[in-house]
Amino acid sequence: MDPPARVGRYEVELLVGDSGLWRILLARDPVLGRQVVVKLLRDDLAIPAEIRPKLAERLRQEARALAALSHPAIVALHDMGDDADGRLYLVFELVRGTPLSERLTRAPLAPIEVAQIARALGGALAHAHAAGVVHRDVSPDQILLAKTGPKLADVGIARAPDSAWPALPQGAATLAYTPPETIQGGAFSPAGDQFAMAATLYEALTGLRAFAGDDPAAVATLVAGGKHAPPTHVVPGLRGFTHLDAIFERALAKEPRARFTSTEAFGDSLAAELEGTNMLAFTPPAPSSIVPRATRRWQNAVAALAVLIIGALVVLGRFQRPDDNLSLRAVASSFSAAITPPRAPTRTPAMRAEPPPPPTAPAGGASSTDAAAFTERR
Repeated sequence: MDPPARVGRYEVELLVGDSGLWRILLARDPVLGRQVVVKLLRDDLAIPAEIRPKLAERLRQEARALAALSHPAIVALHDMGDDADGRLYLVFELVRGTPLSERLTRAPLAPIEVAQIARALGGALAHAHAAGVVHRDVSPDQILLAKTGPKLADVGIARAPDSAWPALPQGAATLAYTPPETIQGGAFSPAGDQFAMAATLYEALTGLRAFAGDDPAAVATLVAGGKHAPPTHVVPGLRGFTHLDAIFERALAKEPRARFTSTEAFGDSLAAELEGTNMLAFTPPAPSSIVPRATRRWQNAVAALAVLIIGALVVLGRFQRPDDNLSLRAVASSFSAAITPPRAPTRTPAMRAEPPPPPTAPAGGASSTDAAAFTERR
Protein backbone atom coordinates (compact mmCIF):
# COMPACT_ATOMS: atom_id res chain seq x y z
CA MET A 1 0.00 0.00 0.00
CA ASP A 2 1.39 3.37 -1.00
CA PRO A 3 1.79 5.95 1.75
CA PRO A 4 -0.40 9.07 1.74
CA ALA A 5 1.16 12.21 0.27
CA ARG A 6 0.33 14.20 3.41
CA VAL A 7 -0.65 13.49 7.00
CA GLY A 8 -2.05 16.60 8.63
CA ARG A 9 0.36 19.38 7.75
CA TYR A 10 3.26 16.96 7.32
CA GLU A 11 4.55 16.10 3.85
CA VAL A 12 5.32 12.39 3.60
CA GLU A 13 8.69 11.54 2.05
CA LEU A 14 9.06 7.81 2.68
CA LEU A 15 7.25 4.80 4.11
CA VAL A 16 9.68 3.28 6.60
CA GLY A 17 7.54 0.28 7.48
CA ASP A 18 4.78 -1.13 9.68
CA SER A 19 5.14 -1.77 13.40
CA GLY A 20 2.34 -3.18 15.52
CA LEU A 21 -0.46 -0.63 15.46
CA TRP A 22 1.39 1.90 13.32
CA ARG A 23 2.60 2.76 9.84
CA ILE A 24 5.91 4.58 10.21
CA LEU A 25 6.56 7.47 7.84
CA LEU A 26 9.45 9.83 7.30
CA ALA A 27 7.96 13.27 6.73
CA ARG A 28 8.80 16.96 6.63
CA ASP A 29 7.26 19.70 8.72
CA PRO A 30 6.85 22.65 6.29
CA VAL A 31 6.14 25.09 9.13
CA LEU A 32 9.32 24.43 11.14
CA GLY A 33 11.37 23.18 8.21
CA ARG A 34 12.55 19.93 9.75
CA GLN A 35 12.21 16.20 9.17
CA VAL A 36 10.10 14.20 11.59
CA VAL A 37 8.80 10.66 12.09
CA VAL A 38 5.03 10.24 11.73
CA LYS A 39 3.28 7.17 13.16
CA LEU A 40 -0.11 6.69 11.57
CA LEU A 41 -2.63 4.27 13.08
CA ARG A 42 -2.98 1.38 10.64
CA ASP A 43 -6.33 0.84 8.92
CA ASP A 44 -5.62 -2.73 7.82
CA LEU A 45 -5.99 -4.31 11.26
CA ALA A 46 -8.99 -6.47 12.12
CA ILE A 47 -10.28 -4.04 14.73
CA PRO A 48 -14.07 -3.90 15.06
CA ALA A 49 -15.56 -0.55 14.08
CA GLU A 50 -17.07 -0.02 17.53
CA ILE A 51 -13.69 -0.59 19.19
CA ARG A 52 -11.58 1.70 17.01
CA PRO A 53 -12.76 5.01 18.58
CA LYS A 54 -12.05 3.67 22.10
CA LEU A 55 -8.58 2.54 21.04
CA ALA A 56 -7.83 5.89 19.44
CA GLU A 57 -8.94 7.78 22.55
CA ARG A 58 -6.79 5.60 24.79
CA LEU A 59 -3.78 6.21 22.56
CA ARG A 60 -4.46 9.95 22.72
CA GLN A 61 -4.40 9.82 26.50
CA GLU A 62 -1.14 7.91 26.49
CA ALA A 63 0.36 10.33 23.98
CA ARG A 64 -0.53 13.27 26.23
CA ALA A 65 1.24 11.55 29.12
CA LEU A 66 4.28 10.96 26.91
CA ALA A 67 4.30 14.60 25.78
CA ALA A 68 4.72 15.65 29.43
CA LEU A 69 8.00 13.71 29.71
CA SER A 70 11.34 15.39 29.16
CA HIS A 71 14.44 13.21 29.27
CA PRO A 72 17.52 13.18 27.02
CA ALA A 73 17.22 9.41 26.50
CA ILE A 74 13.54 9.45 25.46
CA VAL A 75 12.48 10.19 21.87
CA ALA A 76 10.37 13.36 22.10
CA LEU A 77 6.75 13.57 20.94
CA HIS A 78 6.16 16.79 18.96
CA ASP A 79 2.54 16.62 17.81
CA MET A 80 -0.67 14.58 17.60
CA GLY A 81 -3.75 14.76 15.38
CA ASP A 82 -6.14 13.04 12.98
CA ASP A 83 -5.61 12.75 9.24
CA ALA A 84 -8.21 13.37 6.52
CA ASP A 85 -9.62 9.86 7.05
CA GLY A 86 -9.95 10.31 10.80
CA ARG A 87 -6.93 8.16 11.67
CA LEU A 88 -4.83 9.12 14.69
CA TYR A 89 -1.22 10.09 14.03
CA LEU A 90 1.70 10.95 16.29
CA VAL A 91 4.72 13.04 15.31
CA PHE A 92 8.12 12.31 16.89
CA GLU A 93 11.57 13.83 16.67
CA LEU A 94 13.79 12.23 14.06
CA VAL A 95 16.69 10.43 15.72
CA ARG A 96 19.52 9.55 13.37
CA GLY A 97 20.93 6.38 14.77
CA THR A 98 21.10 2.60 14.46
CA PRO A 99 18.59 0.38 16.25
CA LEU A 100 20.28 -1.81 18.83
CA SER A 101 18.73 -4.87 17.17
CA GLU A 102 20.50 -4.04 13.92
CA ARG A 103 23.81 -3.36 15.67
CA LEU A 104 23.66 -6.75 17.43
CA THR A 105 23.52 -8.61 14.10
CA ARG A 106 27.24 -7.85 13.78
CA ALA A 107 28.59 -8.55 17.29
CA PRO A 108 27.85 -8.00 20.99
CA LEU A 109 28.67 -4.63 22.47
CA ALA A 110 31.71 -3.93 24.62
CA PRO A 111 30.98 -3.88 28.37
CA ILE A 112 31.61 -0.13 28.57
CA GLU A 113 29.05 0.45 25.80
CA VAL A 114 26.48 -1.66 27.62
CA ALA A 115 27.21 0.35 30.78
CA GLN A 116 26.33 3.57 28.95
CA ILE A 117 23.05 2.11 27.65
CA ALA A 118 22.20 0.70 31.10
CA ARG A 119 22.51 4.10 32.78
CA ALA A 120 20.59 5.94 30.06
CA LEU A 121 17.83 3.34 29.76
CA GLY A 122 17.42 2.92 33.51
CA GLY A 123 17.15 6.66 34.04
CA ALA A 124 14.74 7.17 31.13
CA LEU A 125 12.37 4.42 32.28
CA ALA A 126 12.50 5.58 35.90
CA HIS A 127 11.61 9.11 34.71
CA ALA A 128 8.61 7.71 32.81
CA HIS A 129 7.54 5.52 35.74
CA ALA A 130 7.60 8.51 38.10
CA ALA A 131 5.07 10.17 35.78
CA GLY A 132 2.87 7.07 35.71
CA VAL A 133 3.94 5.97 32.22
CA VAL A 134 4.93 2.33 31.56
CA HIS A 135 6.70 1.46 28.30
CA ARG A 136 5.37 -2.12 27.98
CA ASP A 137 7.57 -3.07 25.03
CA VAL A 138 11.26 -2.53 25.85
CA SER A 139 13.41 -4.46 23.35
CA PRO A 140 16.48 -3.94 21.13
CA ASP A 141 14.13 -2.60 18.41
CA GLN A 142 13.13 0.30 20.66
CA ILE A 143 16.66 1.52 21.46
CA LEU A 144 18.36 3.84 18.99
CA LEU A 145 22.13 4.27 19.19
CA ALA A 146 22.63 7.92 18.25
CA LYS A 147 25.79 10.02 18.35
CA THR A 148 24.36 11.94 21.29
CA GLY A 149 23.70 8.73 23.24
CA PRO A 150 21.06 5.98 23.45
CA LYS A 151 17.42 6.95 22.84
CA LEU A 152 14.33 4.99 23.89
CA ALA A 153 11.40 5.08 21.46
CA ASP A 154 7.67 4.42 21.80
CA VAL A 155 7.47 5.06 25.53
CA GLY A 156 3.94 4.29 26.69
CA ILE A 157 2.34 3.82 23.27
CA ALA A 158 3.78 0.57 21.96
CA ARG A 159 0.81 -1.48 23.15
CA ALA A 160 -2.72 -0.82 24.26
CA PRO A 161 -3.44 -2.93 27.38
CA ASP A 162 -6.96 -3.54 28.63
CA SER A 163 -8.45 -2.61 25.28
CA ALA A 164 -11.40 -4.74 24.22
CA TRP A 165 -9.98 -5.84 20.90
CA PRO A 166 -8.00 -8.92 19.82
CA ALA A 167 -4.30 -8.62 20.61
CA LEU A 168 -1.84 -8.69 17.74
CA PRO A 169 -0.06 -12.04 17.39
CA GLN A 170 3.37 -12.00 19.01
CA GLY A 171 6.37 -13.80 17.64
CA ALA A 172 9.17 -15.49 19.54
CA ALA A 173 11.34 -12.38 19.16
CA THR A 174 8.83 -10.22 21.02
CA LEU A 175 8.04 -12.78 23.72
CA ALA A 176 11.74 -13.11 24.58
CA TYR A 177 11.58 -9.68 26.27
CA THR A 178 8.10 -10.01 27.78
CA PRO A 179 8.01 -10.45 31.59
CA PRO A 180 6.42 -13.60 33.04
CA GLU A 181 3.59 -11.71 34.73
CA THR A 182 2.58 -10.21 31.37
CA ILE A 183 2.60 -13.59 29.61
CA GLN A 184 0.62 -15.24 32.38
CA GLY A 185 -1.82 -12.51 33.36
CA GLY A 186 -1.41 -9.53 31.05
CA ALA A 187 -0.02 -7.32 33.82
CA PHE A 188 2.14 -4.30 32.91
CA SER A 189 4.24 -2.49 35.51
CA PRO A 190 7.58 -0.74 36.06
CA ALA A 191 8.95 -4.08 37.31
CA GLY A 192 7.94 -5.59 33.96
CA ASP A 193 9.85 -2.87 32.13
CA GLN A 194 12.87 -3.77 34.25
CA PHE A 195 12.64 -7.42 33.21
CA ALA A 196 12.45 -6.43 29.53
CA MET A 197 15.35 -4.00 30.00
CA ALA A 198 17.43 -6.77 31.61
CA ALA A 199 16.67 -9.20 28.76
CA THR A 200 17.68 -6.49 26.27
CA LEU A 201 20.96 -5.69 28.01
CA TYR A 202 21.73 -9.41 28.45
CA GLU A 203 21.56 -9.78 24.69
CA ALA A 204 23.62 -6.62 24.13
CA LEU A 205 26.35 -8.01 26.37
CA THR A 206 26.39 -11.66 25.27
CA GLY A 207 25.02 -11.52 21.73
CA LEU A 208 22.38 -14.13 22.64
CA ARG A 209 18.85 -13.86 23.96
CA ALA A 210 18.33 -14.77 27.58
CA PHE A 211 15.28 -16.82 26.50
CA ALA A 212 15.99 -18.05 23.00
CA GLY A 213 13.85 -20.11 20.66
CA ASP A 214 11.95 -20.06 17.38
CA ASP A 215 8.60 -21.31 18.63
CA PRO A 216 6.51 -18.65 20.45
CA ALA A 217 4.94 -21.20 22.81
CA ALA A 218 8.33 -22.62 23.78
CA VAL A 219 9.76 -19.14 24.39
CA ALA A 220 6.75 -18.16 26.50
CA THR A 221 7.17 -21.32 28.59
CA LEU A 222 10.87 -20.61 29.05
CA VAL A 223 10.24 -17.01 30.14
CA ALA A 224 7.53 -18.06 32.58
CA GLY A 225 9.39 -20.90 34.28
CA GLY A 226 12.75 -21.54 32.64
CA LYS A 227 16.24 -20.48 33.62
CA HIS A 228 18.55 -18.19 31.67
CA ALA A 229 22.23 -19.08 31.38
CA PRO A 230 24.48 -16.85 33.54
CA PRO A 231 26.21 -14.35 31.23
CA THR A 232 29.68 -15.32 32.47
CA HIS A 233 28.94 -18.90 31.34
CA VAL A 234 27.90 -17.68 27.92
CA VAL A 235 30.91 -15.39 27.44
CA PRO A 236 33.96 -16.56 29.44
CA GLY A 237 35.58 -13.17 28.90
CA LEU A 238 33.01 -11.67 31.30
CA ARG A 239 34.14 -13.78 34.27
CA GLY A 240 36.20 -10.91 35.63
CA PHE A 241 32.95 -9.12 36.57
CA THR A 242 32.33 -10.71 39.97
CA HIS A 243 28.72 -9.64 40.52
CA LEU A 244 27.48 -9.75 36.93
CA ASP A 245 25.56 -13.03 37.20
CA ALA A 246 23.93 -11.97 40.49
CA ILE A 247 22.79 -8.66 38.98
CA PHE A 248 21.06 -10.35 36.04
CA GLU A 249 19.67 -13.07 38.31
CA ARG A 250 17.87 -10.38 40.30
CA ALA A 251 16.66 -8.25 37.39
CA LEU A 252 15.34 -11.34 35.53
CA ALA A 253 13.64 -12.81 38.60
CA LYS A 254 10.28 -14.44 37.86
CA GLU A 255 8.70 -12.69 40.85
CA PRO A 256 8.46 -8.89 40.31
CA ARG A 257 9.07 -8.15 44.00
CA ALA A 258 12.44 -9.93 43.84
CA ARG A 259 13.81 -7.50 41.23
CA PHE A 260 15.61 -4.22 41.83
CA THR A 261 13.58 -1.41 43.40
CA SER A 262 13.66 0.53 40.11
CA THR A 263 15.04 0.43 36.58
CA GLU A 264 17.47 3.16 37.61
CA ALA A 265 18.80 1.05 40.49
CA PHE A 266 19.30 -1.87 38.11
CA GLY A 267 20.92 0.26 35.41
CA ASP A 268 23.29 1.97 37.83
CA SER A 269 24.28 -1.33 39.47
CA LEU A 270 24.99 -3.00 36.13
CA ALA A 271 26.88 0.03 34.83
CA ALA A 272 29.01 0.23 37.97
CA GLU A 273 29.88 -3.46 37.63
CA LEU A 274 30.88 -3.12 33.98
CA GLU A 275 32.86 0.03 34.73
CA GLY A 276 34.75 -1.70 37.53
CA THR A 277 33.40 0.51 40.31
CA ASN A 278 31.03 -2.01 41.91
CA MET A 279 33.58 -3.59 44.25
CA LEU A 280 31.48 -3.43 47.42
CA ALA A 281 27.97 -3.35 45.97
CA PHE A 282 27.07 -6.86 47.11
CA THR A 283 29.54 -7.22 50.02
CA PRO A 284 27.95 -7.18 53.53
CA PRO A 285 29.72 -5.19 56.27
CA ALA A 286 32.37 -7.08 58.25
CA PRO A 287 30.91 -8.57 61.47
CA SER A 288 33.85 -7.18 63.49
CA SER A 289 32.74 -3.65 62.66
CA ILE A 290 29.37 -4.14 64.38
CA VAL A 291 29.10 -3.92 68.19
CA PRO A 292 26.46 -6.37 69.50
CA ARG A 293 23.46 -4.77 71.16
CA ALA A 294 24.04 -6.67 74.42
CA THR A 295 27.63 -5.43 74.60
CA ARG A 296 26.53 -1.84 74.05
CA ARG A 297 24.00 -2.11 76.88
CA TRP A 298 26.63 -3.52 79.25
CA GLN A 299 29.08 -0.78 78.36
CA ASN A 300 26.45 1.91 78.89
CA ALA A 301 25.52 0.50 82.32
CA VAL A 302 29.15 0.38 83.47
CA ALA A 303 29.75 3.91 82.19
CA ALA A 304 26.72 5.24 84.08
CA LEU A 305 27.82 3.54 87.29
CA ALA A 306 31.33 4.93 86.91
CA VAL A 307 30.00 8.47 86.50
CA LEU A 308 27.92 8.15 89.69
CA ILE A 309 30.78 6.79 91.79
CA ILE A 310 33.31 9.31 90.50
CA GLY A 311 30.85 12.14 91.19
CA ALA A 312 30.34 10.92 94.75
CA LEU A 313 34.08 10.66 95.31
CA VAL A 314 34.58 14.18 94.05
CA VAL A 315 32.10 15.45 96.62
CA LEU A 316 33.67 13.37 99.42
CA GLY A 317 37.14 14.40 98.35
CA ARG A 318 36.53 17.91 99.55
CA PHE A 319 36.61 16.56 103.16
CA GLN A 320 39.61 14.25 102.79
CA ARG A 321 42.93 14.92 104.53
CA PRO A 322 46.02 15.35 102.33
CA ASP A 323 47.61 12.14 103.68
CA ASP A 324 44.60 9.92 102.78
CA ASN A 325 45.67 6.84 100.83
CA LEU A 326 42.57 6.98 98.51
CA SER A 327 43.40 8.40 95.05
CA LEU A 328 40.47 9.72 92.99
CA ARG A 329 42.59 9.53 89.86
CA ALA A 330 43.21 5.84 90.47
CA VAL A 331 39.51 5.08 90.93
CA ALA A 332 38.60 6.98 87.78
CA SER A 333 41.33 5.11 85.90
CA SER A 334 39.89 1.79 87.06
CA PHE A 335 36.40 2.50 85.75
CA SER A 336 37.74 3.98 82.56
CA ALA A 337 39.61 0.77 81.89
CA ALA A 338 36.46 -1.27 82.57
CA ILE A 339 34.58 0.29 79.67
CA THR A 340 37.47 0.77 77.25
CA PRO A 341 38.40 -2.15 74.93
CA PRO A 342 42.07 -3.18 75.23
CA ARG A 343 44.38 -1.87 72.56
CA ALA A 344 47.17 -4.21 71.51
CA PRO A 345 50.64 -2.58 71.50
CA THR A 346 52.32 -2.12 68.15
CA ARG A 347 55.56 -4.00 67.90
CA THR A 348 58.33 -3.00 65.56
CA PRO A 349 61.22 -5.20 64.53
CA ALA A 350 63.47 -3.24 66.87
CA MET A 351 61.33 -4.03 69.92
CA ARG A 352 62.28 -6.98 72.13
CA ALA A 353 60.77 -8.36 75.28
CA GLU A 354 62.59 -7.23 78.43
CA PRO A 355 61.82 -8.00 82.07
CA PRO A 356 60.00 -5.19 83.88
CA PRO A 357 62.17 -2.97 86.11
CA PRO A 358 62.04 -3.70 89.87
CA PRO A 359 59.65 -1.53 91.86
CA THR A 360 61.13 1.60 93.34
CA ALA A 361 60.19 2.49 96.88
CA PRO A 362 59.09 6.09 97.30
CA ALA A 363 60.74 8.46 99.69
CA GLY A 364 59.82 7.72 103.30
CA GLY A 365 59.86 3.95 102.73
CA ALA A 366 56.12 3.66 102.26
CA SER A 367 54.89 1.56 99.31
CA SER A 368 52.13 3.16 97.19
CA THR A 369 50.51 2.00 93.93
CA ASP A 370 47.54 3.21 91.87
CA ALA A 371 44.48 0.99 91.68
CA ALA A 372 45.13 -1.64 88.99
CA ALA A 373 43.09 -1.20 85.80
CA PHE A 374 41.42 -4.32 84.46
CA THR A 375 40.66 -5.02 80.89
CA GLU A 376 38.13 -7.22 79.22
CA ARG A 377 38.99 -9.62 76.48
CA ARG A 378 36.56 -8.83 73.69
